[in-house]
Amino acid sequence: MENLGIDVKLIVAQMVSFGVFYLVFKKFISGPLFGFLKKQKEQEELRDKLAGDLEKRSAQLEEKDKAMDKERKAALTKAIAASKKEALVVKAEIVAEAKKEAEALVEAAKTQIQAERETMQKDMRKQIVEICVMIVEKALHDYLTPQARKDITKHIIEQAPKAKI
Repeated sequence: MENLGIDVKLIVAQMVSFGVFYLVFKKFISGPLFGFLKKQKEQEELRDKLAGDLEKRSAQLEEKDKAMDKERKAALTKAIAASKKEALVVKAEIVAEAKKEAEALVEAAKTQIQAERETMQKDMRKQIVEICVMIVEKALHDYLTPQARKDITKHIIEQAPKAKI
């Protein structure tokens, strides 16, 4: 075989060298490499599973959020209706109180008007008496004596409050 250019020792050395390389590769390189790849594959599967769980939870949370929104809207509607009822009650109370105050003001105004009317009547009576006395004095000044004038004036003054005007 040497004539053909094949060296048996070299082939055996290469085979031993390949065998040693194969054993070293299998024990130190391929085992950890396949273990690493297996771990990576498991982690990727775990990530996919967690992503799926996360999507499910997200969908559940969205449903819960929608349900809570409906509950909040219903509670808000109830609160608004209750507030409207309370506002109507308060409005009725305020209107009733305003009516009472208005009636009290009207009564007070009537009383004040009556008092002013009486005061004006007294003033008018007084002025009428004064005018009458002045007319009598002017008209009878030339015809009566001073004593007669005094007596008539005195009589008019005494009789004026008794007269209904």
